[in-house]
Parts: sequence; structure tokens; C-alpha cells
Amino acid sequence: MKQFVNVIFISAVIALASCGGNKELQQDAKNIATAMCRNIETMNNLKAVDPADSVKVLQLRAKEKQAEVEMTILYQEFKAKYKDKVSDKKFSQEFAKELRKAMLDCPYLSKEDRASFEKDIDK
Repeated sequence: MKQFVNVIFISAVIALASCGGNKELQQDAKNIATAMCRNIETMNNLKAVDPADSVKVLQLRAKEKQAEVEMTILYQEFKAKYKDKVSDKKFSQEFAKELRKAMLDCPYLSKEDRASFEKDIDK
């Protein structure tokens, strides 16, 4: 379920993106990727935790909620920052590429997602 939320988040950010490839755009992509990576780490930890360890489960659920809030804030800030450029397809593509590049730094990315991102970057 949470991976679905990540996919929706990535899609929404990419769809709303629309400026030029520059250092500011790279930093925005890096900030979003960092938040997404932390969320992936938390989801992986939730999958691995013993369900009987209710304290650890609660801690991870709180961390998961915090990551969701952070991602929502980043999304809203990004949307406000680039609101006048939503229809610029070239920027959307550039941002998607920068986001994928930044996500490759995430050690918690699945092998399948990593391969997909690498393939998309090479296009």
C-alpha cells in the first residue's frame, strides 16, 4: 500500500514539474528523493519487524506517518514553486530524470526499481 503511495507521489511530482534543468532543480529532486528513500527504509523495516514486537511496530508506524507528512509538505512546496510551469513537458522530463538520478543514491531501493530508474535515465 505504501509503495503505491510512493508511486502516486512520484507521478504527481513529475506531472507538476516544469522548469529548466539547473542546480536548484537538482536540489529539489534530491530533497524529494531523500524523503522518499527514508520512507522506503521505514516500509522495509515494517515488513521485516516481528508483528509481536508491538513497541517496534508502533515506532515504525510513527516514523512512517512522519515521512508521509514530510513528503506531503515537500510536494506542496514543489507545486507552489513551479505552479506556473506545469505544462512544460521538457521540464517535466528533466525533473523526472533528476529525481531518478537522486533516487539511485537510496540504498533501500529495490533491485527492480533501481534497474528501471537506470534504464529511464539512459533514455
